Amino acid sequence: MPTKITLIGAGSVVFAKNLISDILQFPELSDCHLCLMDIDPSRLKVAEVMARKVVAKLRVAAQVSSTLDRTDAIREANYVICTIQVGGYKPGTLIDFDIPKKYGLKQTIADTLGIGGIFRALRTIPKLIDIARDIETVGASGCLFLNYTNPMAMNCMAVDRAVGTPMVGLCHSVQGTSKQLATYAGLNYDEVTYKVAGINHMAFFLEYQYRGRDAYPLLFKLLEDPDFKQDKVRFEMMRRLGYFVTESSEHQAEYTPHFIHHGDDIVEKFEVPIDEYLRRCESIIDTWQQTEAELLGRDGEIKVKPQTHEYGSYIIHSMETGTPRVIYGNVPNTGLIANLPDRCCVELPILVDKSGLQPTHIGALPPQLAAICRTNINPQELAVQAALTLKREHVYHAAMADPHTAATLTLDKIWQMCDELIDAHSKEGYLPEYAPTLSQTGRGFAGTGDKVFAAIRQDPESQGQDALTFILEAANETGHPYEGQISIEIASESTGTKILDTIDVSLENGRKAQYPLDLPSLPRDESYTLCPVDSSGKVAGQPRLNSKRQHMEMPVVENADTLASQGAEIELEFMSVPLATGKAAIHEDKLLLDLRVADTDVETNARQPMDKSSVHFFFSRSDSSQGIEHFYLLPQDGEAPLHGANRLEAPAHRFATKIDKAGYATRGHIDLKSLGINDGEPFLFDFIVSTGALGDAHGACTVGWSGKQTSREESAHYAYIVPKPA
Repeated sequence: MPTKITLIGAGSVVFAKNLISDILQFPELSDCHLCLMDIDPSRLKVAEVMARKVVAKLRVAAQVSSTLDRTDAIREANYVICTIQVGGYKPGTLIDFDIPKKYGLKQTIADTLGIGGIFRALRTIPKLIDIARDIETVGASGCLFLNYTNPMAMNCMAVDRAVGTPMVGLCHSVQGTSKQLATYAGLNYDEVTYKVAGINHMAFFLEYQYRGRDAYPLLFKLLEDPDFKQDKVRFEMMRRLGYFVTESSEHQAEYTPHFIHHGDDIVEKFEVPIDEYLRRCESIIDTWQQTEAELLGRDGEIKVKPQTHEYGSYIIHSMETGTPRVIYGNVPNTGLIANLPDRCCVELPILVDKSGLQPTHIGALPPQLAAICRTNINPQELAVQAALTLKREHVYHAAMADPHTAATLTLDKIWQMCDELIDAHSKEGYLPEYAPTLSQTGRGFAGTGDKVFAAIRQDPESQGQDALTFILEAANETGHPYEGQISIEIASESTGTKILDTIDVSLENGRKAQYPLDLPSLPRDESYTLCPVDSSGKVAGQPRLNSKRQHMEMPVVENADTLASQGAEIELEFMSVPLATGKAAIHEDKLLLDLRVADTDVETNARQPMDKSSVHFFFSRSDSSQGIEHFYLLPQDGEAPLHGANRLEAPAHRFATKIDKAGYATRGHIDLKSLGINDGEPFLFDFIVSTGALGDAHGACTVGWSGKQTSREESAHYAYIVPKPA
């Protein structure tokens, strides 16, 4: 039975012609079976006519067949060569360029990395996995998958992780660049040797020798030649990294944050061709009829060129005949490059013979080369995760990790751009359905956003009353209706854990509802937790915490001057660091306070009182009959009143403040009588401190007297203040 070689994507007729003529010029392969497959019937017909003309021109005995059925094409194949482009130029490539351009993200080629490479991978990987699974199930034993489709590294990594079929990714950048360098340096290419390793399109010439001697000095000498203006980006990268990279300058410019992002002057200086791939595609389309005529041959003739430098035919010949060769290919990193991630896709020398592919162990790359490779591997791995897990959040993560995208766009723009790209590709049918994420986040919906959120709120109508009443607030944004029972669970030292009330809840997606709770009288002077729960696990219940009130005897002093010596200690801590310290006492009908607040970023013009630096005081009569009074101090040098609701000044309460580099000191009084608190009467008191920064180790925080991170709504950890005469 002849060796069967299948070309998937044979409609890429120019490239297919080169592969076919390369293969058939080996006498040992000249009687093989060439099976052509494409999804475009007209392109496939052209490819079949072309292949038969090549067979006739070379006068070989090869068989040619064609089919639109991928599985039939792969059946009993010994080698499968893939050259597909999912989405084509229109609309796939245009979407990859046009949408990012709206957000200010410029690209050159966009087929390997960057946002264009990521989305090309997302629409290509599912098709490559289907091909690999066909190879596993219907291909001949030992069938080898030879992939030419970009983005090479992401595609090969995904197939390795999803299927694991024998595969090599092939590119012409190594052999092409080795010839370019010989031309630049004026060397006879036949006497050049080299060793290259890294990742596809970012592999580096670790050695470049002429007649056995290091030829790098000749390349670095070109940097000093003012008349040498070739390959500006790659030579700049060689200047900085010390090694020459394998893929073109237009590619390199979008793999790093050092060029396009920095504006038109840099783009012009390094001659970076923005939108270059669009121009190439349009040129190919414009000349397709002429190309087709040349491929099919006028008057029945077709030109067949000598074998090209593409590795595909050489691999097949070596495996069929046992002729040993070294090629450069892309394979999983199984310890081959020590300082790159395990099973990322690496490009390096591979020995090929009857035993198949035998990759070369490189060891560690120079550290700067490994580092820049890893900046490209990170988005590759995340894009592969998105494709294999269908987790939408990893699409955003891949874009975040891409060097050029991250240097150009804010996170909000990255999210918006990815959403628009996903929508555009999905409308064309090129992307699978991803699991949803929480809106504008990098967290998957499942396990987090698929919960009904339930919280216990104080009923506003019970404000200031002796008996507090509560409501259950439930919100459903799960994407599907929710129907079930939500119970209110209490946990305390005196009661243990038990259910106080159970509510029947029925909510459509996107709806919110409130339900009154029938709870027994809850002790105010005991610590307990109320939490909404359900038996299905479909509810995320926000607990309501009640801290046991502090009972504090507040000294009554004869005059304000004795506050420092006779006042009660006031102290707040955050993460074991003193936040506010001071003294408090009662003098006549006033509460005296002397506080020192630690804040190395005092903000005197915060938009909201709790945004940054502020001290908040909360008062109530012990019976709560007049509700809660809330005042806040915004630090500013000098004497000023406190502020109350709606930023209204409360002139009865005055404080003098002094700001310094470490925070501020404030001293003043609260007029208890104006709050309805009579002389000698117990009252409830709480305070909260907000800071911009606490020392050199902690950022902004808002902490209540309970010592916990808190908010205005949670200021219920009152101390029960009992005046104690001196």
